[in-house]
Amino acid sequence: MKFLSLRWSFATFFFCSLIILPILAIILHLPFIDINTLKHLSKNVLPRYIFGSAFILFGTLVLCLIIGLVSAYLIAFYKFFGSKFFEWFLILPLAIPSYVMGFVWIDLFEFQGLIPMLLGVDRRIDIMNAYGVIVILSFALYPYVYFFAKNAFAYGLGNIILSAKTLKASNLKTFFKVILPFCRVGIVGALLLVAMEVLSDYGLVAYFGVDTFSAGIFRTWGSGGDEVSAVALSVALLVFIALLMLLEKIQRGKKGFNQNVFLPTPKDELKGFKAFLAFLWCFLVAFLAFVVPIIWLVYWAGFDFMQNLSNVLIPAFYSLSVALVSSFAIVGVAFYLCFVVRLNDTKASKITLWLTTLGYSLPGAVVAVGILVILGVLNYIFDLLTFEYAIGGGFLVLFFGYFVRFLASGIFATQSGYERISKNIDYANLTLKSKPFKIFTQIHFPLMKHYLALAIVIICVDILKELPISTILSPSGFQTLSSLVFAYSENELIYNVSLPSLIIVLFGIIPTFLMHCLQNKNNQKGQ
Repeated sequence: MKFLSLRWSFATFFFCSLIILPILAIILHLPFIDINTLKHLSKNVLPRYIFGSAFILFGTLVLCLIIGLVSAYLIAFYKFFGSKFFEWFLILPLAIPSYVMGFVWIDLFEFQGLIPMLLGVDRRIDIMNAYGVIVILSFALYPYVYFFAKNAFAYGLGNIILSAKTLKASNLKTFFKVILPFCRVGIVGALLLVAMEVLSDYGLVAYFGVDTFSAGIFRTWGSGGDEVSAVALSVALLVFIALLMLLEKIQRGKKGFNQNVFLPTPKDELKGFKAFLAFLWCFLVAFLAFVVPIIWLVYWAGFDFMQNLSNVLIPAFYSLSVALVSSFAIVGVAFYLCFVVRLNDTKASKITLWLTTLGYSLPGAVVAVGILVILGVLNYIFDLLTFEYAIGGGFLVLFFGYFVRFLASGIFATQSGYERISKNIDYANLTLKSKPFKIFTQIHFPLMKHYLALAIVIICVDILKELPISTILSPSGFQTLSSLVFAYSENELIYNVSLPSLIIVLFGIIPTFLMHCLQNKNNQKGQ
């Protein structure tokens, strides 16, 4: 049904056009690329980047699936010593940027590092390769699979497991034949998120010297100044991502379940050696993915602490200011868009909202290249009009990059909140002739404020961790925490990395813990 005037819908289309503009700019720029350049890229560059990206993507997905599923299975189906603690602690590696985790593990494997000393080896162990990238990305990203799988396993499988036990099916057979197919949609959705993060990663693969699309785009534009090659690589990466999203869409459309009619999953208590193995698995995952990096960062921070602190204060202030302003603006727009679509329940409005979420699938390097192409076109037009100024990188350009990249996160968080609000509230207020603005500000906002606050925190942390957009689009002389960390690493000032990294991690822990608490609260209400 449609309850809003055209004026409200027009703003929705405007924000949608802002999101797809960088994508269109890249695609429309492709016909102007010289055919010889395309031949060179397809022969000498693309095969290397395709193989590198695909190899790392496949390896990371497999390892994340193993770590995430095993951890989720143990936490959701069994009680053992420490299981309640590990339930939330296993999410925390999500707070550590993959490039920070990479710096730590490289130092641990260096000559006279902790690992060679423990193994009695008198040389460095080389992990700066694709295999090292896969392991570190898996440590950083498995919480996506763990979080989605745990919630799928823990709530709504009671009747199914009871039926399987009645039929004398073993736990292993029940898991692979019944539980996994039932929860497949959520798990594949989590793997898609992992895939997007892998393809977006720049800091880790660049530091390790591994060839991927994201690193290649950044390298050709930023270091080589080759705009043409960067645009061509961006188009190739967009095609790669579109295929992944299409596959996910196809599998999602095949099956659907209504979990409202099912009972919560019962938990069996493990004892003896089995309980020890379950504890050991969870402990090792949490220790390697979170505890070790944090301990090492704190250890590094002790070196020349006061000098490092003075160097970090201004970038920290800049980063937090930009992240807070951007996250408030992004969540405000996301709330507005979801409200319009909720009251204008039409196909056109739903398609428009879906288009605005495409930015999440775009790596930061692609977003930055798209925006730079737009700026190049605008400056060319200004030249033709004999304007005496040009548009360069500035705060508005930086905000625009964050807006394109993270609006989808705000929309997803807002939609999850709206799912808890009955539409009968809207119908009742509209029947009483309440104005849409009154419903928006006085009815929906009080009901949604907790979800909006969580969305603000999540987006704020995502912006703090974002590297390519912050590096490429930042104004001259402006440095964020993420770009400072990477600048230190490039100059081999490895101890200086610790303090800005710890600040990013500290702020990253907050939304991961809040997300866990909110999910548990919602699941308890659902029971």
